[in-house]
Amino acid sequence: MLRWRKLRLLILKRDNWRCIECNSQVKGRNAHVHHKIPRALGGADTEQNLITLCAGCHSQKHLNLHASLGRRWLETTSVRLAKWFAKGTLDNLDGAKLGLAMRYLKIKRLKSVQLQPILAAIAGKSILFISPTGSGKSLCFQIPGLVQIDHSVVVSPLKALMSDQVKGLLEKDVPATFINSDISIDERKARLELIEQNAIKLVYLAPERLVENERRKKELQIILSTTPAYLIVDEAHCIDKWGDAFRPSYLQIGEARRAMRNPPVLAFTATAGIQTRKRILSNLFAEDAEVFVEGVDRPNIALIRFKASQDQKRSDLINELFRAMRKRIHVKALIFVPTIKVGEKVQNLLSEVNIAAPFFHGKLSAPDRDFILGRFDNRIEPTANILICTNAFGMGMDIPNVRIVFHWQHPSSVEDYLQEFGRAGRDGKQALAVLFRSNEDLRLPQYMLKKNLENLRLDQLEKNRIYQNKNTAIDLMNSFTNDKLNCFTELIKNELDCENQTTSGLARWILNLVFSDRAKKQKRRFCCDACWKKQTERPLSNFAKQVIENMAN
Repeated sequence: MLRWRKLRLLILKRDNWRCIECNSQVKGRNAHVHHKIPRALGGADTEQNLITLCAGCHSQKHLNLHASLGRRWLETTSVRLAKWFAKGTLDNLDGAKLGLAMRYLKIKRLKSVQLQPILAAIAGKSILFISPTGSGKSLCFQIPGLVQIDHSVVVSPLKALMSDQVKGLLEKDVPATFINSDISIDERKARLELIEQNAIKLVYLAPERLVENERRKKELQIILSTTPAYLIVDEAHCIDKWGDAFRPSYLQIGEARRAMRNPPVLAFTATAGIQTRKRILSNLFAEDAEVFVEGVDRPNIALIRFKASQDQKRSDLINELFRAMRKRIHVKALIFVPTIKVGEKVQNLLSEVNIAAPFFHGKLSAPDRDFILGRFDNRIEPTANILICTNAFGMGMDIPNVRIVFHWQHPSSVEDYLQEFGRAGRDGKQALAVLFRSNEDLRLPQYMLKKNLENLRLDQLEKNRIYQNKNTAIDLMNSFTNDKLNCFTELIKNELDCENQTTSGLARWILNLVFSDRAKKQKRRFCCDACWKKQTERPLSNFAKQVIENMAN
């Protein structure tokens, strides 16, 4: 009690006896000291977690955190009942803490697809959750992270992604930080001190910072001074996609986990086929993880494959469909290209038909990338409604009104294709994915694969293993692209979908009733070109235009 009085006085003096929210002078009983993270969620009695508030602002804060007695009783009772039916699989779940964490993050109800991964994580299990970007994957590690006392480590592939996510968490008063090469040495020391003081809940790092060397030895010791509650891997497909060549540190995350004393792994990605899942979990030493797959099937996106060998025919079709779309609604379109050289060619072809399309790729400078993205999401004039891009446009991008995604040729894997065409229709409205195909399209991805392998400092046996895995993925995507008989949508869905592991039926029903909303099943208006051809002999361009006509509805 004496320590708390001294700490309270210290906080009041630090804040100059003024409310942080309304800036009013406080004194006597009106001077309150508030925990930003409640003690019930592991909030510590530290300077970083305490602020001065007046009585009025303090009560407003707790209106957001506490529900009625009836609501809290319902949450607690439902979890107790679910535990009884679940027979030991939910022993670590605290209904009061789950409800409190949701209200802290200003979430009234979870989506039904979010609840099961959250329950598994809180139960101390490793999970792999596969769901489209924008479906709320972040909440599936933020809530478990809040419930635990210790901090969690989040492995993130991009600096911009780290910065955006930490900014969003800080706006919700969740103590989170990132450490990367963009911050100064002094700032890095300050953030590490906060981690040491247990004043941070989520620490964002690139995979390279988990690889111990002389420069980072002390930094890692601080981060791992206590066993992290979770090792969270965002965009987990990078382990399989980049680990062999581009960023080998991704293959060392499993060893880093061992150095952390094996906390549960929470891995998230938008796409991962059966073999990719196995490789991800194997690299993380988490073969026993529960796998949840949601949203592979996108009923609002119609898939069309156009056979077009000539570049001019492809650009003419893009022009025709884009102009048909623009007449009806003011929306966005993306054109994915395999290389910078191809992108520049497409840009020139479109300029010949008076379509000014900026080109986004990985070799642009940061200011140029920000400028192009600003034009595309209408922050910067002149705005751009169509954007050419390589697969550098992807992770962390969520622009809701993209209505058409074009693929100049098929990508190197089914996972890449789903990740890229999934940029369309993020708002749930009707969208269209157009894939151009020709007999020559297989040559470029195979050539690029061989070229990339030549530059790797690996023995021939390892190169052969990588080549076999990636070439199999290319062949599979090519076979799907040229399959004229079977439903294109079903081919992709069957490759990537799986049966989710869940808690027992009755326990799940009880928890869904209290904590989540029922999922609304979206009806499919249009499917794919194969299904269209079975119904009518009309050209595919008619199918595409019919989909476009329904976009405004």
